[in-house]
Amino acid sequence: MRNAAHRYGLSAFWRWWVGQLVPLIPAGPRNALRRRRLWPILAFEPDAAVLYVPQVADGFLAFAETARIPVSEEPSSLAKAGRAAIDALPSRNGTPGKVVVALAPGQVLRKTITLPAAVEENLKQVLAYDLDRHTPFKPDEVYFDAVVVARDLGRNEISVDWVAALKTVVNQARRRAESWGATVVGVTSEAPREGALLAATKLNLLPEAERPDASTQRRWEFWVPLALIALLALVAIALPLWQKRGYAINLAQVAEQQRVRADAANALREQVDQLTGEYNFALQKKYAFPSAAQVIEDITKLLPDDTWLTQFEMKSAAKGKEAHREILVRGESANAGRLVSLLEDSKLYEQAAPRSSTTKIQPGPGEIFDLGAQLKPLPAPPATQLASGADVVPPAPASVSTSGPAAAPPGTAPAATPPPTPATTAPSSERIPVAAPAKGSP
Repeated sequence: MRNAAHRYGLSAFWRWWVGQLVPLIPAGPRNALRRRRLWPILAFEPDAAVLYVPQVADGFLAFAETARIPVSEEPSSLAKAGRAAIDALPSRNGTPGKVVVALAPGQVLRKTITLPAAVEENLKQVLAYDLDRHTPFKPDEVYFDAVVVARDLGRNEISVDWVAALKTVVNQARRRAESWGATVVGVTSEAPREGALLAATKLNLLPEAERPDASTQRRWEFWVPLALIALLALVAIALPLWQKRGYAINLAQVAEQQRVRADAANALREQVDQLTGEYNFALQKKYAFPSAAQVIEDITKLLPDDTWLTQFEMKSAAKGKEAHREILVRGESANAGRLVSLLEDSKLYEQAAPRSSTTKIQPGPGEIFDLGAQLKPLPAPPATQLASGADVVPPAPASVSTSGPAAAPPGTAPAATPPPTPATTAPSSERIPVAAPAKGSP
């Protein structure tokens, strides 16, 4: 399982995630949590035994030297000074004087070894078989420990931090610390510097059977701070999401109300457009050609005094998709040939032509004529807007407050004043008999 976690990058992701969360913790709780993970270090140097204790100064956590015991003193004085230094340490978890013993640099062997990644699962067992290559001592004469510090996935290799020391050296340092009343929880190969924080290391030269039980981390002193940090991180992540959720719900409700209003406005706008189109269509049909009164007045003024009409007819005819209106006139005239040019000169007619040949009246100078002409279409009247876009406003839903004048309810259109219409409207087809002369009749 550990190899699978490394293979899929879970360990690297965990370290990155924790590294991103740690800066979010205030300095006080962060230093307190890190301090609980650090033990006092009793370093045996060639000329003295130095006790370092983790302390917080100016917001920074570092090891501070609290006692220095020269090894040149008398054995009784040395033991007394050592007990006094250990007794000054605060008790943790009910056990006083827990320390980590640091050996002098000349008493340990330390190196970095590159190995195939396949041996990681049984790392210590593989290194135990190969101790004679790394040390000049027999395997049963040394304690060693190793941890993986880097992985090369491309080459499928791992880098191992390896440290070893003679058992006699480790046991002697351990017995001296225990004679002073200390409880040794680990033996390391490096001592801290004054005012500096020792880099965290998992190397421990104590035999695994004599190391503190890892289950001690299950105590409430460890889990309560960890639970608080997790709860803090959860709140920091969940609270903005919850607030955004409420905002999104409110926004969705407002959007739905506006959508209902928009749909109602679109329906009203379509209805108004339809009514406007129907109304303007009727106007266009009504005023597409001159009215019957205009035609009669114009034909009366147009024909000369020596012309009589016995028949006048105005009718509509469809040619293709377009409607046409034409007039048919029949009567008597002294000069029927000039009537065509008179009709052509008028602003109301076009395509004037005889419908049949002219017949002479015997006896007399007159001629019987039968003419036809088409009425010129008039320009389309301007379209009438029944309601402006600002007037087409649907009623607001009950849950949305609105201001301003109330809009018309759905299904009704605002009243509009139609344009004035002529007093006389011509039917689609009329037949008007004329029994009197057009002009100058006695």
